[in-house]
Amino acid sequence: MALACGDSYYMPPASARRMAADLSVLPAWYAAPGDAVLTDALLHGEQVKNLSPLLPAVEFVTGLSSSYTKISPWGWNPSLLRRLREAGITNQACLTDEEMKRIRELSGRQTAVHVLSAIRKKKWLHSASAVSEYDCVMEDFLTLPEDTDTNVPFVGESFLFHTENEVESFVRSHPSAVLKSPWSGSGRGIQYTSGEFTRPLKGWVQHVLHTQQAVVGEPFYDKVKDFAMEFFSNGKGEVRFIGYSLFETDKRGIYKENLLATDDDILGKLSAYVPASVFRLLCRRLTIELAHTIGEYEGYLGVDMMICRTPLAKTGYAIHPCVEINLRMNMGVVARMVYDRYVCDRVQGRYIIEYYTSPGEAEQADRSLRLQHPLLIEEGRIKSGYLSLTPIGQQTAYQAYILIGST
Repeated sequence: MALACGDSYYMPPASARRMAADLSVLPAWYAAPGDAVLTDALLHGEQVKNLSPLLPAVEFVTGLSSSYTKISPWGWNPSLLRRLREAGITNQACLTDEEMKRIRELSGRQTAVHVLSAIRKKKWLHSASAVSEYDCVMEDFLTLPEDTDTNVPFVGESFLFHTENEVESFVRSHPSAVLKSPWSGSGRGIQYTSGEFTRPLKGWVQHVLHTQQAVVGEPFYDKVKDFAMEFFSNGKGEVRFIGYSLFETDKRGIYKENLLATDDDILGKLSAYVPASVFRLLCRRLTIELAHTIGEYEGYLGVDMMICRTPLAKTGYAIHPCVEINLRMNMGVVARMVYDRYVCDRVQGRYIIEYYTSPGEAEQADRSLRLQHPLLIEEGRIKSGYLSLTPIGQQTAYQAYILIGST
């Protein structure tokens, strides 16, 4: 939302500020010992220190200092950059204006349109002699099933429109479709269409074209599963895969929870629809494409995907390989790190972001979960039970917690 605005004095809505405050302790779970974690002033105190003995030995701070030499934000935006500069952080920890402009461009949905097109247009080759320019992915090309032809089980189209007429033509030519603004918050900036270019839809399109100069259009797909591949880019043209994310959203597309499990277990669940070799091949191809496209970006990113029903695939299912690209830290990465750092190997669980509508509701839910799912820790790792990752108070509206032994 801050990137959509683009103003360095952008003020998020109250709900977003509340979420940021309630969940501000969350980065402590993926920080390194000795790091400083910027938290909301209202959460700073004993309730933070007493969260869990597993919490890393980080320093909780409520203000910025010019002494910091590296900043790892959830995501970069012009408003954050202004705050850092006002705090005197003008060294290599900060982005330049040009770097910020480039990250804003890359963070728009037009990047996903480009990457999806590049992946779908390139042939999926299968012989050693044919993959000389992709030596690093040879193993995965060669492990595809023998009967796999160049029609690898993928679906997905995405288009970038710059005029109202282009959007109207697309909507009227698709019985079911999705329109998206290039920049928006989770589950927002999206319109579902059914072949009619109605007056309210026309108004929405005109507004997005005026404020963001483009609209993304996609056919509607029959989704079965949401999942993602998570990556880290070192800012020097190197991108590496760090894990799978199997997650759930609500009807509006807003994130709800992640499965906590090993990568092998997640891949096992996904391969019930499409062979595992195809996921490995896609991962390698995507790593190369991302390095070409966003190689100057430094930090975590996630590529959201879907398993979709389709009569075109032999199994009846196909992968949509690039629904969204989230050029920032995201809940899938957090879930991956929390599982790898704090949960016993081979057990599974859930990583959940909960929203409470009334004062005291979070405290009541916390007490109930503690009684129903007592925490069991073995050799410094969680074997079963409930653990809140963020502090709970009378006014808490948002909470992050994990529930191990429940999937």
